[in-house]
Amino acid sequence: MFDDDTIVALATPTGSSAISVIRISGKKSISTVETIFSSVHYGKKLENQSTHTIHLGYIVVDNIDDRSDSSRRNYLDQVLVSIFRSPFSYTGENMIEISCHGSYYIQQQILQLLIRKGIRLARPGEFTFRAFLNKKMDLSQAEAIADLILSDNQASHELSLQQIKGALTSTIKNLRKKLLDFYSLLELELDFSEENVIFAKRSDLFSFLKDLEETLKDLIESFSLGNSIKKGIYVVIIGEPNVGKSTLFNYVIKESRSIISNIEGTTRDSIEGELILNGIHFHFVDTAGIRDPKDTIEKMGVRKTMEKIQEAQVLLYLLDASKNDRKKQKKILKKIQIIHEKNPLKKILLIANKSDLSSFKDFYNLKSKFSYFFEISAKNHHGIKKILYTLSQLFIEKLKEKNIIVTQNRHYEALKKSLKEVLLAHDALSKKVPEDLVSIHIKEALHHLGKITGEITNEEVLKNIFSKFCIGK
Repeated sequence: MFDDDTIVALATPTGSSAISVIRISGKKSISTVETIFSSVHYGKKLENQSTHTIHLGYIVVDNIDDRSDSSRRNYLDQVLVSIFRSPFSYTGENMIEISCHGSYYIQQQILQLLIRKGIRLARPGEFTFRAFLNKKMDLSQAEAIADLILSDNQASHELSLQQIKGALTSTIKNLRKKLLDFYSLLELELDFSEENVIFAKRSDLFSFLKDLEETLKDLIESFSLGNSIKKGIYVVIIGEPNVGKSTLFNYVIKESRSIISNIEGTTRDSIEGELILNGIHFHFVDTAGIRDPKDTIEKMGVRKTMEKIQEAQVLLYLLDASKNDRKKQKKILKKIQIIHEKNPLKKILLIANKSDLSSFKDFYNLKSKFSYFFEISAKNHHGIKKILYTLSQLFIEKLKEKNIIVTQNRHYEALKKSLKEVLLAHDALSKKVPEDLVSIHIKEALHHLGKITGEITNEEVLKNIFSKFCIGK
């Protein structure tokens, strides 16, 4: 995957813009740019300039030996050239960034000039890959950079920045160090097995493993929140036909996407819309009313509603407040309890719609049983803002509770495998299994944790990660 070629790529989007940035990295980056750059200060050479300096000049299209004859120069553009010398650069190599005017023609001409000089086009993610190889960042930080580029809301942006700063890296390295110390003590005991020397109290080892289990479980649990924030939180609106689901959905997303009608069963398919609330990205989904379907198409719609319920992180369960039916209330309670039992982490907000048509006397029983109960009028827009505020606060509070939040599926899987090995080690110690067998589980746990930061990895994993980057990053 790696060679010592000098590479080049456009670091800004292709097309016309105010400026464009062309990035070059490698041993020959400064010397090659020197051959096509003419400073506004006569005789100034890039090779002689310090790192982190910027120089104004021109890109020269043809090779002119006599640079003193300015009349014979063929200028392409006036540019700024930024110099970053190894190891004080993003990649850890010598780097140049050319800031030129944002003409597509100028971009391509500069790229072609550099390619003719022997520099090759960079592969996707190759600049960040070189930064990883040169220990400017670990693998989890590299992945966070890709997430930061793709972040489209405040919450996912902040999670990516937290990981780039090394919050997860620091935690994983600390866990690995403690595990390695534990592993070393067991190995040391094996070396002195004939003398029956004990280097660590078993009570201390049990206590250490228990703390480690709790930390790993907390990180694993955080993935549900982190993945939701990263991809957007699915909020599914459900309920019987004609309770006002589509009216609520249209108001929330500020578009008339769902058809509103007094005829039951109007919505036959799920309809989605997006909204950012207090920096958090939500996907709202309007669904077909839950009832015994009367035809094949409605049956398909109800089946799709059930699928969306499984996918949802949050359910908005609407009921019609104008129809005060205690038997129906009991049925609703039973349905919600079944949903909650299947997935205790799923948040359910019970919403009594059409509050303008009811005094709610018969809803106190429901209200007392739910942490999140709202009385609204979707038609008059009464009480909806309170629901949206509660939604955003649910996840803002969760984010505040967690010091570190896992967002990558790769990290989640590695943490689960590591926890499995730690639990096996704990169990083995409890059963007084020989130390050499216990140490196998500890070694495996170390291996899986090392995969997260890239201390242990393989070419296939690296290719998969960096191929998802854009060219120029």
